[in-house]
Formats: sequence, C-alpha cells, structure tokens
Amino acid sequence: MFAEQGLPKKQVLELLSKTLNLDSTYDSGYPVSSMSSTPHKLGIEIYSDTMDRNAGRYYTFQGSEQIEHETLNMIGDLFQINHPYGTSTSGGTESNILAMLAARETSSSSIQRPTIIAPETIHSSVEKAAWILGLNLFKTKIDDQYRAIPEEIEQAITSDTIGIFCTAGTTYLGQVDPIPEIASIADTHQLPLHVDAAFGGFVLPFLKALGYPSPSFDFQNPGVTSISMDPHKMGLAPIPASFLLFRNQEPLQKITMNVPYLLGSSANQRSLLGTRPAGPILATWGIMKHLGRKGYRNIIEICMNNTMLAMNRIAEHPKLGVPIQPIMNLLGIQIEGKPLQQIAGAMEHKGWRMALSPIPPTIRMVVMPHLEPDAINAFFDQLIQELD
Repeated sequence: MFAEQGLPKKQVLELLSKTLNLDSTYDSGYPVSSMSSTPHKLGIEIYSDTMDRNAGRYYTFQGSEQIEHETLNMIGDLFQINHPYGTSTSGGTESNILAMLAARETSSSSIQRPTIIAPETIHSSVEKAAWILGLNLFKTKIDDQYRAIPEEIEQAITSDTIGIFCTAGTTYLGQVDPIPEIASIADTHQLPLHVDAAFGGFVLPFLKALGYPSPSFDFQNPGVTSISMDPHKMGLAPIPASFLLFRNQEPLQKITMNVPYLLGSSANQRSLLGTRPAGPILATWGIMKHLGRKGYRNIIEICMNNTMLAMNRIAEHPKLGVPIQPIMNLLGIQIEGKPLQQIAGAMEHKGWRMALSPIPPTIRMVVMPHLEPDAINAFFDQLIQELD
C-alpha cells in the first residue's frame, strides 16, 4: 500500500535490507547458472556517478553520445570491423528484436509470409522477437555437438526467407554454430545473417591467445550482417548493457525512427526504448578502457581454469558427465540415475541457484568470475551427496 505518511530514511533502508536478504548474491558463490556477475568496481563507480544521463536524449548529453560511439568502435575492433554501425540496447533480447526488425525492413515488401531461419538451440528471445514482429520462425535440426547444421539451413531457405539467426555461445552449452559455413550460405542467397554473441562476444575473441580453440564468428566472415553482444555478461558491466553492430549503414537506418518533438541526434532513435540509462554505456566504455585486451584475457583465463576444475570434478564421479567438451566458461552437467528436477530442487534447497537446459537435459553451470574454486568444490561436494 502507498501510505500517506512517509517513513524515516533509516526505517526504509532497514525494510529494504530485510527484504533483499531473500536475494542470492554473487559474492556467496551460490548463483552457479547466472550469465551475469558482480560488475567491475570502476563500472559501478561510473554508473553511480552518471545515473542522471539519458541515452534517449543525446542532444542534451552530447558527451555520452560520443562515449557510445567510441564504445561501438572498440567492440567493432574486437569483432574485426573498422567502421561498424550500431546502437546500444538494454540487453540481448532488445538487440535480437532490432536485428530481426532490420531483416524485416530490408526485405522485399512482396513477401507473403516473412520467415527467419534459426537452429533449435537459438535463444528464446529470437522466438519472442518473431512473435512481437509477426514473423514466422523456422527452426532447423542440430548435429551431435549441438550446433546448427549448415545444410539444414540452406535446405530450409525459400522465397519467404528474410534472414538467418545463429549463436556464438549458446545458452544451453556455450556452443558456437559453424558461422563461416552459414555466412557463406547467407552471402550466396543474399540474406542477412545475425550472430547472437550475447555471451560469447566477450569470451571468444580472447581464447586463441590463451591456447584454446576459438571458433570464427565475427565480421571477418563476409556473410555476417550483424552481431549482438552483452557487456553486462563477461564484459563485467552493470546491467543493462548490450550492443548491436551492423556491417553496413542501411539496416541501422531502417530501424531508426524520427521523433519530431526532439532536436538533433535525440530525434533519431535506434532503440526500442525512448528514455534509457546512459550509465551502463559509460561504464562499459570505462571498463574496456581500464582493462584493455590484456585485462579481459586475464579474467577469461581464470574462468577457463575454473571451468577445467569443474570438468575434473565431473570426471571423478561415474554418474556425472558432459555432452560436449566446453567451448568456453559454460558447461552442461549430465546426471545418471536420478531426475534432474529432483537434483536441482535439492540443490536449490541448499541455497544454490540452478538452471536446467532442455537440449540436451543438463544442469547448466556458467563459470563466471564470482564462481571461484572454493564455491565450485563446495557445489560438487554437495551435488555428489545428492547422487550417493
């Protein structure tokens, strides 16, 4: 109830603190399936100091606009494109909606049943995008490594197809679809190809230097039209921070809407949201400037080392397994002998914050920076107790 008389500040904070005790914190190590983590301290400081900046009013906040352009260029450099076109968004869902909107708006108006093709492991936000935009989503089969099958995608192309979506870092297993092959198909058929790299975008570019395989996913592949990535995941930026990059200007122009009552750059809006915080954009810029490539490599090296620790613990128990070797710091845990729902429920009761993946049936573990060795060992110690 909204009371007539306000409460003292101290009482409000006490009530808030009591209620928030229900939240699980990253510091505890209990969120083992979260794709977000504790933001970098510099990002928190920048966000806190810039909470009044509105990315929907760049005519007023022109310095913030410049920072967004610089951040887009840094991410473009990471994705091997010299002059990217794009926009910041509120997250992977908005980025995917906008990428699909761009595919729709750049397609022929004579198409009767506009259809997007994507593998069955595509993120649920792509389904949401198709639902919102009134498009048909055709899902194709995947291989035994849970990747898109290029031949299946090509066979699915019809005169109604307006675009292809695939993933660099699936939510289920962190798998990367064969982007070079799919990009070649998209290029041949003159279709836009969007790569959802919400999670993988801040991991894959750094793996090769660490001695891990690094599947190609970026603009080095000529058929890739757009890429989305979320700095609020492995970029360690405060929520919400996402970016959508296009190879060419036309798709961005097609999703730009003029707002007649605003002036200057504020009148040209490229996001679904009008009013939106500039703080996460500025924080992303600050963290990238501060850490540099070396800083991110160091963070990802630690996460990959901890992922290998998790793999070792899995290998120690006969009832545990994985469907694929992890591509990045995300893995699926298979369990024999007991239903996954039962195990997950028991672990939730112990305080762990879990998630289950359906393709294939696994417990999802995302080895974010907050998931340190002690927490990983504690998790597996208690998981094994539930199995024995």
